[in-house]
Amino acid sequence: MKLIVVMLLFISGEVIAQHHVAHFSYWKPRAGEAQRFENGYKQHLKWHKDNGDKWSWYGWYIISGPRYGLFVDATFNHAWSDFDNPVKPAEDGADNNLHTHPFGIFEGGYKMIQLPSLSIGDSNGLRSKYLRFVTINVTDPEAGKKVIERWKTSYQPGGVKTLLTFKMVDGGSLNQLLVIIGLNSFQEFSKVENLQEELSAIETALKIKTITSITAETLIYRADMSWLQE
Repeated sequence: MKLIVVMLLFISGEVIAQHHVAHFSYWKPRAGEAQRFENGYKQHLKWHKDNGDKWSWYGWYIISGPRYGLFVDATFNHAWSDFDNPVKPAEDGADNNLHTHPFGIFEGGYKMIQLPSLSIGDSNGLRSKYLRFVTINVTDPEAGKKVIERWKTSYQPGGVKTLLTFKMVDGGSLNQLLVIIGLNSFQEFSKVENLQEELSAIETALKIKTITSITAETLIYRADMSWLQE
């Protein structure tokens, strides 16, 4: 019986581990077309709903940094094979061209893999009012993971409920890690206001020097520009 339980847990873990791919896209509303972009994007989400799409779509605006004003949409918890079978791709593209592209410039996209062992919480935390996107460039991704593991552990007693770690796999530097931290007020920023100092101290403690740059951006969640499978 114990062997069967262990095998089931192993199989279950493998299934869960395979559904760890996220895709991010970035849009820049055209000058003077911000409202029409939003209306068009909402119309496109309706197309997904009406056509039986089983994926969840999250939407945010970047509200700090040089990418201020860009709209980010993302879908999470996928197997790689999901991207071989999206819902009606030709019709999806046609609707996107009709409702979204006339009012927004597609800036690019990329795919990342979530690292569950370096994360706190799950995708429910992506609905936090604010997200901090902390992009960490490293010389050695494995060394970077060790630093983030210690960092994650230090945050757990402090009440940080959402800290999701991803590694780049396509569309960007493969020496890049992304940590998404969910916050519901600016007061909560005090929990994560010393990111650089904390990561530097961990590198020193571990006798590791791998981080080359850290970029922090704040995103605000737009429930009206998201469509989630419950």
